[in-house]
Amino acid sequence: MPEDWTERYRPASLSEVVGNDRAIGTMRRWAESWKKGAPKKKALVLKGEPGTGKTSAALALANDFGWDVIEMNASDHRNADSIRRVAGLGAVSETFSNAGEFLSTSEGKRKLIVLDEADNLFGREDHGGAKAISQTIKETNQPVILIVNDYYALTRKASAIKTLAVGVKFARHRDGTVLEVLRGICEAEGLTVDAGLLAAIVKNASGDLRGAINDLQMLVEGRKTVDVEGGDALGKRNQGVELDAALEAMYGARTAREARDATNSLDKTPDELIMWIEESIPSEFSNRADRAAAFDALSRSDVYLRRTRRLQHYGLWAYAKEMMTSGVALARSGPRRRSPPRYGFPSYLIMMSRSKSVRSSRAALCRKLSPVLHSSSREIAVSVLPYLSAMARNDSELLAHLGAEAEFDEGDVAYLLGTDPASDAVADTMDVIRRIRSGEIRREAAAEAGSDARRGTRLSDF
Repeated sequence: MPEDWTERYRPASLSEVVGNDRAIGTMRRWAESWKKGAPKKKALVLKGEPGTGKTSAALALANDFGWDVIEMNASDHRNADSIRRVAGLGAVSETFSNAGEFLSTSEGKRKLIVLDEADNLFGREDHGGAKAISQTIKETNQPVILIVNDYYALTRKASAIKTLAVGVKFARHRDGTVLEVLRGICEAEGLTVDAGLLAAIVKNASGDLRGAINDLQMLVEGRKTVDVEGGDALGKRNQGVELDAALEAMYGARTAREARDATNSLDKTPDELIMWIEESIPSEFSNRADRAAAFDALSRSDVYLRRTRRLQHYGLWAYAKEMMTSGVALARSGPRRRSPPRYGFPSYLIMMSRSKSVRSSRAALCRKLSPVLHSSSREIAVSVLPYLSAMARNDSELLAHLGAEAEFDEGDVAYLLGTDPASDAVADTMDVIRRIRSGEIRREAAAEAGSDARRGTRLSDF
């Protein structure tokens, strides 16, 4: 697999970071202040859209000042314990390098804590994550950099960050800057790429430098010369930009026709568009009555969408789209805010994406239970599984018998017990299940084994 060019050509120093000169200057001055000890504000928040160079600037800063880096992605480590455990490694006065070398802060040696996607905190599983970030900044004696796409989403959950950290804004790159970088890469790689194609890549990226580099690598892979016809595979990266512009035009419309036509050019079905509009209503409408009227119009649109799916009559889409666009936009009774909000990705899609593995585990478990319980998988999921999980946590005999008959694996047992697949409880239960299957433990003895486990004896002792 070829090396990712965004990594190969990542700037090694702040002097190599293109664009955003003011932001780079702020970062450099903040880093210099650490030479005198921990400054008043021990964290930076690098905010801006994807592809504007935030992560590259953070790593370049650490390289310039000789700091080691603890890097974590807040969307992968979202709860309080994970953030404290990983980020807390650097929250001490004296620390160690990745190679085990002792780093004395009195000699100016530091370890930079970088939390990428720090704004990506949603749902119950993230409980306490934003608060833990604030606490880490307060307690640390090492520099911290938070990287966010949506600064509002982060400060809404942890308002203290506004006063604890210095905000640094990264803007989208100018087309000329992106074009200059692409030309430099072509020269370094020995490529001959049509000037018109390079211009098309730049326009398509809409200021996203990382996206432009990825597009260039995709188009030239395996070739040294690419003409303008070679760009036929170039996809439209600017759909998100178009979506923002379309929603802004919709909410700013003065007539029903303007509101409806504002979204006509989007490559989204009404089923997809309604989720974006639902996400944007709370930030667009400050008046409660207007917000209620907008959601009422959206609910009517949802009724039409349901009928469309049930009747397979797609002519009803027109009515659904009318209500979700003009119905929502014209629900406003007063003037619009002077500074329209930034439209976020639908929370529903984010949560569904994160729960995909859990839902897959549940579906697999229900399929195994279906022939054993003589019921459909759907009925088990709705009517049986919640109660079965509660019973399994209090009756290891039942769990062992059922697991042996339905051929449970570690994931199935972990789901019913509500614990980690690597936990002792799962390991003990699986040991009993395997012994029941092999005949090593008579089914009558499983009851005794389960009873002893509840008294504190490990089931693996049998």
